[in-house]
Amino acid sequence: MRWLGTFAAALWATAAYSQVPLGEETKVGDLARVEVSLTLQGTMKVERDGKPEGLPMAATASHAFTERVEAVDARGATARVRHYEAAKSAGDSAGERTSRELGADRRFVVAQRTDALTLHFSPDGPLSREELELVGEHFDPATLAALLPNKPVLLNDTWAVPPDAVQRACLLEALVKAEFAGKVIAVTPAAVTFTLTGTAEGIDNGAQVKITVSATGTFDVASKRVSALKWEQSDSRGQGAASPASEVKATITLSRQALTEEPKALDITARAKVPADGKTTALMTMLRYTDAAGRFQFVYPREWHVVGRTKDHLVLRLLDQGEFTAQATLTVLKKLDAGATLPVDDFKKLVMAIPGWRPETVSEDGLVPTEAGSRLYRLTSQGKQDGVPVQQTFYHLASATGEQVAVTVLARADKVAKVGTRDLSLVNAVEFPKPAAPVKP
Repeated sequence: MRWLGTFAAALWATAAYSQVPLGEETKVGDLARVEVSLTLQGTMKVERDGKPEGLPMAATASHAFTERVEAVDARGATARVRHYEAAKSAGDSAGERTSRELGADRRFVVAQRTDALTLHFSPDGPLSREELELVGEHFDPATLAALLPNKPVLLNDTWAVPPDAVQRACLLEALVKAEFAGKVIAVTPAAVTFTLTGTAEGIDNGAQVKITVSATGTFDVASKRVSALKWEQSDSRGQGAASPASEVKATITLSRQALTEEPKALDITARAKVPADGKTTALMTMLRYTDAAGRFQFVYPREWHVVGRTKDHLVLRLLDQGEFTAQATLTVLKKLDAGATLPVDDFKKLVMAIPGWRPETVSEDGLVPTEAGSRLYRLTSQGKQDGVPVQQTFYHLASATGEQVAVTVLARADKVAKVGTRDLSLVNAVEFPKPAAPVKP
């Protein structure tokens, strides 16, 4: 036994001074089970009565899923299919508590690499914004291969992490600069322990972000995979068009285990729903919104972001490549009798009386073609809102059964061309509940 201990020590010492390949070999059909957890503490920065104020915020999240590699190129996997056993989060911001959980009908998800980040969608139908955040904003194990040097290493070897790998790992829409490095800190015949440290600056949802990371990972030599990672990240985020400024610290832990048997949830029958050659349909990449009271619903492009909601109001902002382009405010109006509608003159008086609005010209005034059974009126006017040159388009959408909403779309005069017809597409997507079928005697 003493001889075996001496032999093991000698073997470890030899490994520590021998080159060990530190890189993942990814191929189509690779299977794994992944668990990711998050704890976050920080401060949200707001302004009250003209003075800055910090509001405490905290969050936790946990994810467990199995995944299968569907496509690979020289940089690793380009597409994976995942089935989430669980995906949930809970948060507390200034005393307001929220909780989210991925629905059972959206647990089959595709993660498809694009030129910038990774596109997440469900072949079973559009995700909600909350569901997209659950599956698309946790640490993605698909980024691990790019963080490694992908070459033989020795103890204390270091390497520079490529900028595109930093961008994906930090979930930045655009990267301004990054200084990231890896280092081997321990080697045994079974595993390599490494660190990743550095800083990054970039853009996320139109906000400037500064990030500092300190991470430690374990590379399993036998499976040629990173099996564990602890990622500690500090974020300083500026005010964005769709998010407040904040200072947060997050700790992410990841564990990954290779599977030898294909889970039923990822078998060939389930994968038949995935578009061939990475070609997604427009509907798959859309998001869905359902009014909490069931009064309306719609699907919409991801560049629209919900930034506020009350019982009768919903506010969205359009970000064009991270730039604030327009704001849409949907207001639920009182339901009328079937077949009745708000007179156009009454609607005009209503919108022209908006505080701070000074109309100057009118470029559109009339009905717009829409789905059968609905009536859509549009009034587009140029003028000044609180002294700023803008264009406002006012929509009144009413159903044959009396449901009605008003949508106001505001854009600065120099942003109108970028809005194009995206506001009309958003309004046209609004659907009211279908009348209940008559009960047969």
